[in-house]
Amino acid sequence: MSAQRFDLRPGVTEPVVLLISRREIEFGDARSVIDRLLTRFRDPQSIWRYRGQLTLVIDGYNQDPRELVDIREVLSFLQEFDRHWPYWAFFFNQVDDSIKLYLSCLRGSVYLGGGAVEIDGKKLGDALMRGFTAMNSIFDDHRFPEDELETMSRGVIEVVEQAGLA
Repeated sequence: MSAQRFDLRPGVTEPVVLLISRREIEFGDARSVIDRLLTRFRDPQSIWRYRGQLTLVIDGYNQDPRELVDIREVLSFLQEFDRHWPYWAFFFNQVDDSIKLYLSCLRGSVYLGGGAVEIDGKKLGDALMRGFTAMNSIFDDHRFPEDELETMSRGVIEVVEQAGLA
């Protein structure tokens, strides 16, 4: 009889929110957001525990009639953030709209207004490659289980397909 492995990690019971404020966006303060993430995810246990748990929330634009993808400052901020923190595929939640919002802001070719975005296939492919490379490095660096890497990668692809980004 072969041994079975069980993931007995404590469940995350509260949402894990990456809250990016309008102030941070307007000041282009991606470094402070990245520093918050690095503080939270500093050891292998916390990195593993929060895989696929992070919900991206952009705050401070509730009164703005534009969709987030139509706000130039949001796009610029997320592009800068992505240049320095490519680990979204590992950490972002696959159940909510975090990945869809992130990739729409980063990889659109035309922003038509009203939240409509035409996605550039090459840019999307580049973003997925970058996200998967970063995810692979986390798994390699910490020797996390290979089968979980495959599951998470399939999940990201499914989110992208269901969102109509691909």
